[in-house]
Amino acid sequence: MKRSLIALAAALLATAPLAQQQTTTPPFGEKVDVNLVLLDAIVTDSTGHQILGLGKDDFVVTENGVAQKIDSVDYFTNRKMVDQPENKAAFKADRMRDDRYFILFFDKPAEGAMLSQIVRARAAASDFVRDQMKPTDRVAVAGHDVRLKVYSDFTNDKKQLMKALDDATMFGRGITSKGDGPIMTNVDMNTMMKHTGTVFEALETLADATRSIKARKDLVLFSAGILTPDQTVRNDVALTRSRYYDAAIGALNSADVAVYPVSLQEDLSLIPVVHQALESLAADTNGEYFRFNTSFSPALKKIENETNGYYLITYYAPKRTGSGFQKVEVKTATPNFRVRAREGYAFGG
Repeated sequence: MKRSLIALAAALLATAPLAQQQTTTPPFGEKVDVNLVLLDAIVTDSTGHQILGLGKDDFVVTENGVAQKIDSVDYFTNRKMVDQPENKAAFKADRMRDDRYFILFFDKPAEGAMLSQIVRARAAASDFVRDQMKPTDRVAVAGHDVRLKVYSDFTNDKKQLMKALDDATMFGRGITSKGDGPIMTNVDMNTMMKHTGTVFEALETLADATRSIKARKDLVLFSAGILTPDQTVRNDVALTRSRYYDAAIGALNSADVAVYPVSLQEDLSLIPVVHQALESLAADTNGEYFRFNTSFSPALKKIENETNGYYLITYYAPKRTGSGFQKVEVKTATPNFRVRAREGYAFGG
């Protein structure tokens, strides 16, 4: 177990939505700085079945106990559930969209490290693309070894994605020039090439490049654990958080990216430092951590199933001075419905 930790540390050493600032002009000409806030939410009943057909009047969003005026509610679905029995009433969401976005991300700590697990992860990802991906889904493939690498921008071209998964497994160079897709159109190439030495920096840069897509993005992070050189470890526990972590979380939530880490550890390690960062990434971006995996396919199936339908709530909040974290509470007008949503957003900084 200790040897596994040392190997991991040696290899490793070689994100509440951040509101997007806008300016509006009221009738009297005074400019007011506001933040556009995006919150994705999954609503279920007491048995876990998703609730469909909700609109603006069905949600209550508060900041510091003050109700916010909801601008719009989009419902994203692969339409798998639209005709299921739990949909008792006519579907009345303001908008219904059937495009979903997934990012398959391979964190490769060092060339050759845990290669067998990465190959298995690639096989599960290939099964996902071939068998679970819907025609309206958009999938991107990315990874990190010495820097952020994008192997495929968002596409529904399964042949392209299969090739990208091969390139990711083989430590390919990835795309090295601007492209037509949303990621490669918006990514800062200099940052990607020269300033993404840690996984957190890679996630931050990738998230920033997807911010223009007004939808939730589900990022499946295959990783053996994340540890950066600035962290202090004692008795197998990281006592400090990486200085790159908060910026990554802010960017991920700003772009509405939910992170689903899937552990590559083969020995079902109980060493805390192996899991700490992955657990935090999931908790802080409204994702889920898959800690023990004898097979990677069940995790991918659960992630895909969770995104059968979700709401994207949009509202404008007054711009705040300084920087910090604004807590947000999302409820529905029906008290017995359960809402899973991001807990707030970062501002300033």
